[in-house]
Amino acid sequence: MTAKQLFRIIMTSSLLFPPLLFIAWDENLDPPFIANTAYDFLTHKLFPVLSVVLSIAAGMYGYKKYNACITFKSNFKDYLEHDGKLRGWLGILFIPVLVYLWLWAAFCISIKLWAYYYSDNSWQQEYQLVAVEACPTDYEYSCAKLVVLDLNNYRKRSFRWYLDKSKLQRLQNENINIVGVKSPLGAIVHQIQW
Repeated sequence: MTAKQLFRIIMTSSLLFPPLLFIAWDENLDPPFIANTAYDFLTHKLFPVLSVVLSIAAGMYGYKKYNACITFKSNFKDYLEHDGKLRGWLGILFIPVLVYLWLWAAFCISIKLWAYYYSDNSWQQEYQLVAVEACPTDYEYSCAKLVVLDLNNYRKRSFRWYLDKSKLQRLQNENINIVGVKSPLGAIVHQIQW
């Protein structure tokens, strides 16, 4: 292994490890999180467009750099022949999805991590509890997906909650007070008061 290959492995690992660590933390801890409009803008508008633009820019850079390289062309042709053209091109088209996941994990989850552990910006707001739904099967039995209506802008938000499921089911269509800490992308819920 040459120094250049070792450098590439270290750079790739340093780019991939923090987002993977953030995703593992988020799946393990699963903090109750109510997103705000900034989070919606990032995840639904900015990051998808940015991931496609970055993928196209990287593809154009790679094409310009390696277009004249005969070994690259033969390696790429071998890759397509080995995996099949459809599977090979689908793998290449999946790159924007990977870029999106990296952006989401690096920015959104890291801000959630910071807010959960270090934020002292306490927050409370009154919501209307619209529905108490069951969580997907891979969650605990005590998990409930709470759908709440923001009384300020009348937008529905949802989050998972693990306490007082039976009591919350009786409070459907009632106003509840949610207490937690605020972050730039939403709020971490610590307590529900009714």
